[in-house]
Amino acid sequence: MLYGAYAVADDLYFGLIIQPQIFALFTLVNILQVYWYSYKWRPATVAGACVLLCVAYAGLHVGIWKADEHAIKQHQDSLATFLGVLPAVFIAAGFFPEFYVCVKDQSVEMSNLFLMLDILGGVFSTISLAFDHTFDYVASITYLVVVLLDIVLVLMKLFFYVKGTQGAHRGDYHSTRANSVVGSVRTRKISHSDDHIGLVDPEIVADSSLQYASCAMSSPPQAH
Repeated sequence: MLYGAYAVADDLYFGLIIQPQIFALFTLVNILQVYWYSYKWRPATVAGACVLLCVAYAGLHVGIWKADEHAIKQHQDSLATFLGVLPAVFIAAGFFPEFYVCVKDQSVEMSNLFLMLDILGGVFSTISLAFDHTFDYVASITYLVVVLLDIVLVLMKLFFYVKGTQGAHRGDYHSTRANSVVGSVRTRKISHSDDHIGLVDPEIVADSSLQYASCAMSSPPQAH
């Protein structure tokens, strides 16, 4: 929202103006999905929350846009720079919870495709600023911060892969599921007339026989 208002006030390219608005739309959809699926909100409640969030977003967006526009027209460079850099600060702060989770789990659970598209989006957005009348260094900070922090995530993913911990949690989950399936297949029961015969893995039978034989050999003979 902050960068979207700055892009409108600074009269950047149309693509750079609608980009943050599309991201805001996706964010709104994700928020509403959480309350729809997790909290089981009714459709009317979800629709009401959607309207309230859209009104709040529009009001804040217009207010920040007018503040940015006034600062640029009045040549208040310090205020304009602050309002332009502030989105990059919030974006960078949003990466740190992800960094914490990655370090704690010793794994980066983000798809390579997402990281690649995010990096390319930041690179091409920065390049597009060079084709404007004057290169907007303040606007480029937001894109370069995203590119830099995404590269850090890629390097962390490579490090954890070499270390052998990348995706370990998912591997444990699939291994546990596989063991549970194998365990359920190894012991089954079938019906034969009125009796139930247990089908057991021959390895289990062999192990049980060896244990029984060793116990029988180690026990002293009983006097008759």
